[in-house]
Amino acid sequence: MEYKYTPMRPQRTSIGQKIMRGLLALLLIGAAVLYFANPLHAQELDLTLPETPFNYEQIEQDSLLIQDSINKRLRFVPIKNEPSKKTLMTFYLLNAIDMTTSYHMTRQHPTIKESNFLLPEKPSAAEFIIHKSVTTPIAAANFGENEMVLANWILAAVIIRNFYLYENTCKQSSNYHHVTGQNINPC
Repeated sequence: MEYKYTPMRPQRTSIGQKIMRGLLALLLIGAAVLYFANPLHAQELDLTLPETPFNYEQIEQDSLLIQDSINKRLRFVPIKNEPSKKTLMTFYLLNAIDMTTSYHMTRQHPTIKESNFLLPEKPSAAEFIIHKSVTTPIAAANFGENEMVLANWILAAVIIRNFYLYENTCKQSSNYHHVTGQNINPC
């Protein structure tokens, strides 16, 4: 017994059939759009919002409770004098400036190294971000107003010192000698 395979080919659709199918599809889509765009029960729906008075005293109490819980989240030390929002904002801003300038300066200058003992000499961006994202909120939660102001002044001094070192430190190794043994370091 011999098996003979004959491939089946689909019949070609005529142009007339294609046009009729396209018109039928457009008719069905149009009917669906018209049906769902303006339902019959739309006139019965009342979409006006009720007038609810805001209780501003309750909103203020809730915001104070939320702020209090945020402050106590990482708090290990009792604080008598809470830092102001301006002092906290300055603290976070100075930490961000310190992190970005330190990263840039340690990457661009071959002889400058990070002096923070918690970080390596040439930390990566991820190490800087992890370090600052852990230490900054803990310090912000446990410093009072006076400690926070002192920390801001110290951070400002550190940033200024970083810029001074970046501009005044020699970019070559201090042990740069010619083949003859003569020290040719221009610094």
